This record gives sequence, structure tokens and C-alpha cells, in this order.
Amino acid sequence: MDNTIFAQSIARIRVYETRLLTRAKLEGVSEARDFDEAIRMLQDSIYGSYISMPSYEDGLKASLEELYRDMKKLVPVREVIDILSARYDAHNIKSLIKGKQSGVDVDSLLIDAGTIPLDNLKMMFRDEDYKEMPEILRDYVLKAFESYRNAEDPQEIDIIMDKGMYRYMLEIAKNSRLEYLNKIVKLMIDVTNIKAFIRVKAQERGIEFFERVYIEDGKLELDLFATNFNNPLDSFVKKVSFTQHDKWVREGIEEYEKTGDLGRIEKAGDNYIIDYLRSAKFVSFGPEPIIAYILARENEIKVLRIILTGKKNEVHPDIIRERLRDTYV
Repeated sequence: MDNTIFAQSIARIRVYETRLLTRAKLEGVSEARDFDEAIRMLQDSIYGSYISMPSYEDGLKASLEELYRDMKKLVPVREVIDILSARYDAHNIKSLIKGKQSGVDVDSLLIDAGTIPLDNLKMMFRDEDYKEMPEILRDYVLKAFESYRNAEDPQEIDIIMDKGMYRYMLEIAKNSRLEYLNKIVKLMIDVTNIKAFIRVKAQERGIEFFERVYIEDGKLELDLFATNFNNPLDSFVKKVSFTQHDKWVREGIEEYEKTGDLGRIEKAGDNYIIDYLRSAKFVSFGPEPIIAYILARENEIKVLRIILTGKKNEVHPDIIRERLRDTYV
């Protein structure tokens, strides 16, 4: 594919990047006197109208949905957006399966940013007719229903659909013939598996459970995790020291062992992906700046949710700052 096809999109993305919130701005908001002052400090940002809605949570969700609507109009190669939209298909499907099994209305949990229009997806579940769903997702939906019928464990739905989501993302990447998309999905798989490995060990759930949640098709093979499962985490750090994950894994585990807070691992993994994306700033032609901008905005929305939830609940600013992710700018 001729990467110059992205030239016009990237020109727009560079303008959008100037509106991203800096770390200094976000830390300033976290220092606000109270929730109302935090909202006022964000009025001059692109989130001003969204967080002024009756529910800031609804506003942040609306801003995310609007981001994907804009990107689908802007970017000429649909797969570049679909590779990330697929994660919202999985989120929505998990919610709809659980809602169907429990009889609970899950509409408020759904996010209209997937590859499947939300109204269409809801109709599929209402009619129990999934033939219009992409084949990979359909297969995993049926597996999830069957597994739940056998075990009645909602966690099984998450495990199965996560596997289906990444398989679907890899198919989109393959169809795009853009190597960067394949690379970013494999990176996400590896980070997900590393986080799961540390979490499962901390919860003492056993190697059998980890093997069930392990996502295939990343660069890190199952054997790397299995042979280190019963060893101290230091042993695992040494094993990944020759991979691109060396620094964030080492620092994340150090923070986790000091605090006992598994959230430090989540934060370290998120920060690593943001740091990896920064190389896109030097790309003039290709999908990299588009992927980087979307993930940067998602990260920004996540950070705003952490800050505003903290301010709403009168959490001390020092604690809020500890939870903040790195920013793209």
C-alpha cells in the first residue's frame, strides 16, 4: 500500500495533537481545590462541553464515541480504525452476553465505537441471530454462551471474548497489509499477557488458570511464562531483560513489590505503550500517527476519569497523581 494515502489525515492529526492535554495541565487539575474547580479548569479544553453534562462519566464516554466517529470519517483506510474499534466490539459483546444471561439492562455500559454499529449489535442479541457478525467474533460469542451454560461463571465470558477480540484484531491487521497494525496488536497481546502473569501469580491462582487466560499470537511464548511461574518475579524479570519489555516490567514489578498494589503494573504497562507510540511523531506517511493519536486520546480520557473521580470522592491530590498515566505530549 502507498503510505502517502495517509498524508491528508496526518496533516489533520498534527493539528489535533496540539489540543492534547499536557502532563502539567493534568497535574494542575488534580491539584484543584475541589471537583467544581477541576471542571472549571477543563472548560477551555476539548472536553469542556462533555464534562459539563449532568454526568461527567457520560460526557467522557460521549467524547470517546465522537473521537471514533471523527476518525472513521477522516482516515481513508478503514482497517486502521477498525483495529482499535474491535476492542469496543468485545466490550459490548461481553456486556450483552452477561445482560442476556442475567436479565439485566446493560445499555448504559455499551460504547458506540466498535466495528459493528451498536443498534445492529443489540438487534443481533435481541433476535439471537449472529449471522451478520464477523465470523471470528460469532464463533467466540457462541463459545462464550456455551461456556457460561456449563460453568455459570461470568469470568469465562471475559476470558473467551478477549481471545476472540485479539484474533479478530489480527485478522483486520492481516487484511490491511499494513505491518504496523500487526506489530501494535502483538505488542498489546504481550503487554496483556505480562500483566495477567503477574496478577495471576499475586492471586495464587495457579499455572492452569494462567494458561486459560494466556492470549496466543504475541511474541512472548507461553513457555516463557510457564517455566517461570513457580519462581520469584526476579527470575521473570531476567527472562524478559532481552526483550523490548525489559524496562517497564522491571520498574513495574519494583513498584508492585514496594507497595503491594497491582495497579502499579497496570500503570507501567499503559505507560510503556504510550512511550512506544511516541516514535509516531517522526512519521510523515503511514498509519502510525493515527493509531498513536487515538490511543493518546483514549489514555487522556482514562486519566481525566481518574482525576475527576478522585476529586468527586475527595481523594488527596498526591494519591491522584500516583495513579496518573504518562501523556503523549
